[in-house]
Amino acid sequence: AMSSQEPAAGEDVVAGEEPEYEEKLDEQPRSILLGMMRQLKVGMDLSRITLPAFILEPRSFLEKCSDFMVHGQYLLRLSDTSDPLERMMAVLEWYMSSWHMKPPGVKKPYNPILGEVFHCKWEYGNPDLGTTYYVAEQVSHHPPISSFYFVNRKKNWYMTVSLRPKSKFLGNSAASIMEGEGYFHLLSHGEVYKITFPAYYVRGILIGVMRMEISGDVSISCERTGLSAELSFKNRKIISIISLCLSPQLLNRCAGVIFRGRITL
Repeated sequence: AMSSQEPAAGEDVVAGEEPEYEEKLDEQPRSILLGMMRQLKVGMDLSRITLPAFILEPRSFLEKCSDFMVHGQYLLRLSDTSDPLERMMAVLEWYMSSWHMKPPGVKKPYNPILGEVFHCKWEYGNPDLGTTYYVAEQVSHHPPISSFYFVNRKKNWYMTVSLRPKSKFLGNSAASIMEGEGYFHLLSHGEVYKITFPAYYVRGILIGVMRMEISGDVSISCERTGLSAELSFKNRKIISIISLCLSPQLLNRCAGVIFRGRITL
């Protein structure tokens, strides 16, 4: 399930909190962006809006999603791991590590065109670890749907993903909601892990400093083992007496729980 907890329009990004995720535009590009944003209404779909090149990442969304396997080494030991809980932990390690790859500042990848294909592979310098292959295709234009396939035949696993990103203008921010799910198949153990994805937010478009954040509730579950994990990506400052006493800033944190059935582990 996705969460779209959006701060009030007046909650602006504070410069310097997380500089690697921030971008301060010069006067001319900010003027162009502001002019475009003023023509939009809150809640408007941004998928058909042409964005200025200075906020675009020089690669397609299909290539960007290959970042999920940059730390694929966490998945290489799964076939040889006998404990189901250890396998779930390895899947969680891989999932969490896949979110740190991003360009500096605030950038959006280009929208793929219908029929566009991207493929690549990862080699690990050891034939016993096999090769991980990635193939992605844009299978629908309106609505935009991207499908991906990862596979490592030597280690007996593959993963399929279908994402339907929906972009919305929210006033001082914009959101890209990642509808869809992925299925990681571990053939040597007969397991299938169902995976959902958080949303991306860009804050401070009209006022303040722009910053990109990840937010939302996600889940990873395996029906065969009965194990599941519920994770929550949080990025809002929590202003309360308790938080001010403990930490004045609670930003970009992820908390979660692992269950076996209904039992919390």
